[in-house]
Amino acid sequence: MGFVVGVDLGGTATKLALFDKTGKVLNIGQVETRTADGGEHILADISSEVRSLLTREGIALQQLQGIGVGVPGPVMDGRTVIRCINLGWGQTDVASFLEQELGCECRIGNDANVAALGEAWKGASRGTHSSVMITLGTGVGGGVIINDKIIAGFRGGGGEVGHFPIHPGAEGRLCGCGNAHCLEAFASANGVAASYLSATGQHLSCREVFDAAKSGEGKALAVVDEMQHLLGRALAYLASALDPEVFVVGGGVSKAGHFLVEGIQKYYDKYVFPPIKGAKILLAELGNEAGVYGAAKLALGD
Repeated sequence: MGFVVGVDLGGTATKLALFDKTGKVLNIGQVETRTADGGEHILADISSEVRSLLTREGIALQQLQGIGVGVPGPVMDGRTVIRCINLGWGQTDVASFLEQELGCECRIGNDANVAALGEAWKGASRGTHSSVMITLGTGVGGGVIINDKIIAGFRGGGGEVGHFPIHPGAEGRLCGCGNAHCLEAFASANGVAASYLSATGQHLSCREVFDAAKSGEGKALAVVDEMQHLLGRALAYLASALDPEVFVVGGGVSKAGHFLVEGIQKYYDKYVFPPIKGAKILLAELGNEAGVYGAAKLALGD
């Protein structure tokens, strides 16, 4: 015993990694996420790839201690996902299926929460006990770790920072969730591109907007500044509720680097409750591997 597999279940591809009990990666695999037919093949494909990982390392199935899975949806009881729109799933008991197939314990969690756990275990927030991770990509996700535990909430929606109703003047800018005023509609990659289009009539990607801002272009600077302003306020709200040691910023937009986080830190410091001022905003370190690390930590438990 002593080996675990971490699984990061994405909408187009699923990453898997085999770990020993110290957290060393032994082998990495990937399978297509087959969303056809209501996603009915996804778990069987994961099970098959887990067996392949073990075979490649000469490890017997009986030596597998556990499997952890990060899923793109709210999770109840560490076993059941309520709904995964991008996978075609309704309520799905992920843990029971994989336990029956592989003969070991399975734990699942929301993918953003699991990524936050990965950063807390082996990434930017390692050595801390309470942290919040914000993922900036096509959307805005969040994961909360308090006293080394994921805070998932009553319905599995804990950490959904992207749906803070933070922009009351944003009539007409609907979020993908169906609500107006969401942080995600302005602070995601799509939101930044939409803000630049609204300001200039020009279509630029988020990366192009940041490149333009770094070169001093006025409209781009204004769009990025608004994004940083909203994120800084959002993190200040979170600090008042959670008082984490650090914040971690990940996702594709985080490739903008210190230019991004320095602006967020400026506004966070402006708005945060003064007695708890001091939390640093750090760039994530594990990149696309945060999910498999966090899932493996789920499987290892305490």
